[in-house]
Amino acid sequence: MEEIVLISCMAILIVLAVICSTLLSRVKMPPLIGFLVAGILIANFHIFTDENAMDVVEVFSNLGLIMLMFAIGMEIDVRKLKDQGALAITVAAVQLPLMLLGGMIGGIILGFNFIQCITLGAIISGSSTAVVMAVLKAQGTLDKEHIEMLVLITIMEDIGQVIMLSMLTPLLSGGTMDSMELVLLIGKIAVFMILCFAVGLRVVPRIVDWISKFINDELISLMCVGLAFAMAFAAYIVGLSVAIGAFLMGVMIASTVKKDVVEHFVDPLKSLFMAMFFISVGMEVTFQGLIDNILLIIIFYLLFAALKSSTVFLGYWIGNEQPRNGFVSAVGLCAMGEFAFIIAKQALDYHVVDQAFYSSVIGAALISMIMLPILTRNSGKIWDGAEKRSPEKLRRFCVRINEKRADFYSSLNGMTSKARDMFKTSLGRVYIAVVVIIVVEALAYYGYEPAFHWLEANVTGAPRYWDFILMLVNFWLLFIPCKIIIEQLRLVAYTYDFGKRTSEGQSRDAKTVNRLRIYEALNPLIAAILLDMAIIVLFPTETKTLYAVLNLVIAIVVVSVIRMRRIKKGKAHMAPLPDLTDAEEHHS
Repeated sequence: MEEIVLISCMAILIVLAVICSTLLSRVKMPPLIGFLVAGILIANFHIFTDENAMDVVEVFSNLGLIMLMFAIGMEIDVRKLKDQGALAITVAAVQLPLMLLGGMIGGIILGFNFIQCITLGAIISGSSTAVVMAVLKAQGTLDKEHIEMLVLITIMEDIGQVIMLSMLTPLLSGGTMDSMELVLLIGKIAVFMILCFAVGLRVVPRIVDWISKFINDELISLMCVGLAFAMAFAAYIVGLSVAIGAFLMGVMIASTVKKDVVEHFVDPLKSLFMAMFFISVGMEVTFQGLIDNILLIIIFYLLFAALKSSTVFLGYWIGNEQPRNGFVSAVGLCAMGEFAFIIAKQALDYHVVDQAFYSSVIGAALISMIMLPILTRNSGKIWDGAEKRSPEKLRRFCVRINEKRADFYSSLNGMTSKARDMFKTSLGRVYIAVVVIIVVEALAYYGYEPAFHWLEANVTGAPRYWDFILMLVNFWLLFIPCKIIIEQLRLVAYTYDFGKRTSEGQSRDAKTVNRLRIYEALNPLIAAILLDMAIIVLFPTETKTLYAVLNLVIAIVVVSVIRMRRIKKGKAHMAPLPDLTDAEEHHS
């Protein structure tokens, strides 16, 4: 590659990005839109004709992606999330799965295949931290406290989308790999993620803090940037996007004492290479592609805006925030995020989506960024106007719903701190168990055929036996989280009833607790049966539905016999409910 090509590319990219961003800033648009527009102009006016120039742009794009995700990761302070992130976690926990589900339903209606539907749901589930913060700070529509809360919510969305991207990778690459390669890829990704979260988050910050005692700030910053690229390379080796590796290293560095020093060092690099990344995203889009797909672009934007505003509002409402504040905050997050481009680009590279789909995502993201300043400026007026003009029946319904919420939080506040912590912990475990069920069943759905063919080819035995064994393993893995869900919901009901009776000055009836034990041991089994039957019917595989149901029935009989024997021996009862009497007396 000639040196002059590198210099000319840098000059054109940077100057054009600055010009576009400056012009758009005059109409209150964030710089990110200018970078995208610069890329679109370069692609459509054929400014780069040399193949070496395109190679330079691709290299800069990858560098920009790594630096951008490393910087986003460093914004995540795990300790701050524990102390101040209760509402952010609630909002993210509510809206992320609903956004994913809504995107999948929208994709089904539009006629996309299953993987494209999941990809669409993952794309629209996040918001752009950079755009949201730039717009809200410039307008001053929200105070500092509310803006910080939105930052925490976008951080939680980033974490959720990293997990989605990790789970999407095997699905996106599944069509280009044979069965054994796909199983190995899933295994490598699982080991990598477990090591990062279980070991890396504890070990790496301590090592960096120890080394920082012996070298200056500049060297420690260089070392951290080097670690980001090393982690990006490790992610690439196991089959993940380099973005995930850089993001995870950013999260690790965020827990070190030198976090602020590293951020100050990285910030100018991030600004430079982030522009390169978004320019490269824009270069994938043509004017003709935007015109040809204008209807799909509008549909994508409307789907995103409707789902984002409604699900975030629901999360704020569940978190006991004022409805008006929840609506204004929800509207403030209606800008498609950086992960939308990353996920869409990866899906395009794997040929899961076509150029029309990709162009529609970029077009919808541009519309969301353009509309955000307009919507946030008028969100309060929109709420006030809708409140005044809403029908009387709707008002009465909202009043009743808010009264129910007030009663719930009154009971929650009536609990002791011990009972309240138990209530929140149990709800968190239920949520995690539901996620585990989704992951297990997704792996079972896509891994069933590869596992069956591998067993049939490499292990002796009749095929029908392997069919049954795989169904039995799947059912047992489904039964375990179902048991956790039933047990934790029972604990939730118990602690809530305790708080309600405490706030009303009543005592808990111990007989109610004892009556639950007659049938509770069978509840997880019933839940697992119903769930597995629904999955077989709704998501059929190559195996005939009747044959799959027959295998499931045999698996149910085996698990039921084991369960009944444990019940008979008194080993299958759920954990005893805690005695909160002492806590109640101390509270009173």
